[in-house]
Amino acid sequence: MKSRINFSITQLEYIWAVYKYGHFAKAAEACSVTQPTLSMQVQKLEEDLGVIIFDRSRKPILLTDVGKKIIEQIQTVLFEAKKIEGIILQSESNTMHGELIVGVIPTIAPYLLPLMLPVLEKSYPDLKLKIMELQTSRIIEQLNNDEIDVGILATPLNIPKVIEIPLYYEPFLVLSNKDHTLSKMKKVKYANLNMEDVWLLEEGHCLRNQVLDICSLKPSKIAKRNFEFESGSLETLKRLVNSYGGYTLIPQLASEELGLNTNLIPFERPIPSREIGLVYQRAHYKENLIETLSEAILKSIPAEISRIRQKDLDVIGIEEK
Repeated sequence: MKSRINFSITQLEYIWAVYKYGHFAKAAEACSVTQPTLSMQVQKLEEDLGVIIFDRSRKPILLTDVGKKIIEQIQTVLFEAKKIEGIILQSESNTMHGELIVGVIPTIAPYLLPLMLPVLEKSYPDLKLKIMELQTSRIIEQLNNDEIDVGILATPLNIPKVIEIPLYYEPFLVLSNKDHTLSKMKKVKYANLNMEDVWLLEEGHCLRNQVLDICSLKPSKIAKRNFEFESGSLETLKRLVNSYGGYTLIPQLASEELGLNTNLIPFERPIPSREIGLVYQRAHYKENLIETLSEAILKSIPAEISRIRQKDLDVIGIEEK
């Protein structure tokens, strides 16, 4: 029996764009069509379905109740349709071919990418990467909206429908000013850390939560200096420790290019560490490309990190404190 519902992939893409941007003009610009063309196609599909998908009286444009249910299916249909393109691309080439849109958290990107990109460029020259530096919450949001294909971040997330591939464990180290008491120690215990002079990343960074966990601190108990400072950059914290004093915790890959007035001190076992992994949604049509990315990362990380055994570690979660 022939279905009475008749629509095109293009119409679904137009509806998804209106949902994403909340505005017909912005959606039309993103789809490279005129606004009348997009509006006509959206209205035609609404008429064919016999429902109103968008409440046009609201700014930004919002979904109706039935529209909320339909948009979930539209996302699934568009995602599944892309699998056809992926199959065709792979069948046309014997090499790893295609584009991967990757989100990387800021505490990984500056240290992993310089190691990983040369490996990918040499081994998989036909693989194109579009890389964006995003906090964990934005990576999850863009995965949900199919705006990126995969994320590189601290895991586990334990989020339904999100697939995780653990890659490696990265120990934390104490970076202290040479005048700090921690600087005189050969190895640091958790109990040696205090709340008086630790430098932290701003809220929103999962590494901030991990450091708070290691130091057994709550944000309300952190000592207040004469000035208030929030940083989204580990490099800024490293320079503050070097020039101003105090200490911070950094992951091992960030332990290069340190200031002359700082010392790096390891932890006693079990060593506090973070798990780094890839995350993506459902059975992805680019799974072969994601697997290639995984292999390139494992090839690029230093041997001393790849040899680390989990039994020697205290893997810190990323829950907010």
